[in-house]
Amino acid sequence: MTGEPDSLGAIRVRVLYDQQLRRSVAASVRVDRTGEGEEVTAASLRDVSVLQIVQRSAVRVVTVQRGEGPSMTLSEYLADVQAHASDRKYAETVLEAVRLYRIATTVNIAPLKLVADQLGVSVSTATRMMARAREAGLAEDLITRETYNRMRADEEQRTRPHQFPDSPSGPSLGR
Repeated sequence: MTGEPDSLGAIRVRVLYDQQLRRSVAASVRVDRTGEGEEVTAASLRDVSVLQIVQRSAVRVVTVQRGEGPSMTLSEYLADVQAHASDRKYAETVLEAVRLYRIATTVNIAPLKLVADQLGVSVSTATRMMARAREAGLAEDLITRETYNRMRADEEQRTRPHQFPDSPSGPSLGR
């Protein structure tokens, strides 16, 4: 990315979809200086938000297709969702919420916030919509990132070998 406001140079990010994490991730990040008399420093690197770059690039590159309709960029799709938010019935809104949630988790955007912002509802309403969608079997595969991380941590805990301390820490028995 070049020409960004307050950019320290040309930022190149290689983004790919990670099957295990189930979302887009930055595979590599490279920052090139803008020219003579400029340098890339640790202080300027701290200002680089890789997550923001991944999210902003997704809005430009990801395409969305509704049913048999034509593909559109994510930015076009989001504009269309907002433009027709008041035209939908509740059931259609829930389906749109599921689609938005799926997209958000894939491109590493806060899913409930995206659903709320795009559908013009509060985050608590978006949460209730997603709960209803899960109950109806429309989004059983969608879990929150916190739940996913907890499941991964639990799995790592179960598969980690148990280590016994070198010496007992409490009173000894049988002396």
